[in-house]
Amino acid sequence: MALWPSLLSKTFSVLVSGFVVLNCFAVDKFGSHAQGVLPLDEVQILQNISNKLNISNWATINRTSCDSAQWKINDNKIKSNVTCDCSFENGSVCHVTRISVKGFNLNGVLPEELGDLPYLLEIDLTRNYINGTIPPRLAQLPNLQKLSLIVNRLTGPIPPEIGNITTLEELVLDDNLLGGSLPPELGNLTSLRRLVLSSNNFTGRIPETLGNLKNLTEFMIDGSELSGKIPEFIGNWINIEKLDLQGTSMEGPIPSSISLLTSLISLRISDLNGSSSTFPNLQAMKNLENL
Repeated sequence: MALWPSLLSKTFSVLVSGFVVLNCFAVDKFGSHAQGVLPLDEVQILQNISNKLNISNWATINRTSCDSAQWKINDNKIKSNVTCDCSFENGSVCHVTRISVKGFNLNGVLPEELGDLPYLLEIDLTRNYINGTIPPRLAQLPNLQKLSLIVNRLTGPIPPEIGNITTLEELVLDDNLLGGSLPPELGNLTSLRRLVLSSNNFTGRIPETLGNLKNLTEFMIDGSELSGKIPEFIGNWINIEKLDLQGTSMEGPIPSSISLLTSLISLRISDLNGSSSTFPNLQAMKNLENL
C-alpha cells in the first residue's frame, strides 16, 4: 500500500506531460498561434486589386495566402512576390507589405484599392499593360517607400497628392503615356532617391520645388517635352549619380552649378534649345564614366 501514492503521482505526471505534448501538437497543427492570418478586410481588398488588374495567378485569396506558392513566382522575366509581415499581435496577424507583379502582361486598370493597404512598403507592377490613371488614394499609404510602374499604358498627370507620401524613396514611372506638368508637390518628397520619368508626355518647366530633393541619386526626364532652362538648383543634388536630360525641349545654358555634382557617374544632356554657351567645368567629377 505504501507504493500506491508514488504510483499515483507518476501516473498523474505522465498524463500531464501527455496533455502538454498533445496541446502543443494541436497548436502547431491547426495554427492557432504558430501561423498568423490576414484580416478579412485585407483579403477583400486584395481580391478587388486582383480583379481590377486581372491577375491570373492570384486564383484564390484567403486568410492564409501569405504562405501561398501562387504569390511567389520567379520564372525568367515573369516575377511575382507578395510579402507579408506576420509579427503583429504576437504573430497571430499578418499584413501585406510588398506587392510585386512584373512581366505578367496585366491589362487591367491601376486599382485605387492599393491605397487601402496601410502597411505597404513597395508597389512594383513593372512591364505590364496596365491602363488608367495613378490614383490619388495612394497618398493614404503612410509607409510606402517604392512606387514602380515602368512600361505600362498609364495616362493623365501625376496626382499632386503623391507629394504627401513623404516616406517615398523611389518614384519610377518611365515608359508610360503620362502627361501634363510636374506637380510642385513632388518637392515635398525629401526622402526621394530615384525620380525616373523618362519616355512620357510631360510638359512645362521643372518645378523650382524639386531643388529640395537633396537625397536624389537618380533624376531622368529624357524623352519628354519638358521645357524651360535647366535650373540652377540642380547644384543642390550633391548626391546624384545619374542625371539624364536627353531629348527634351529644354534650353541652355548648362548652369555652372553642375560642377558641384561630384558624385556623378553618368551625365547625359542633348538637344538643348537656345544660343551656344561655354562648356561647364567638370574637372571635379572624378567618378564620371558616361558623358
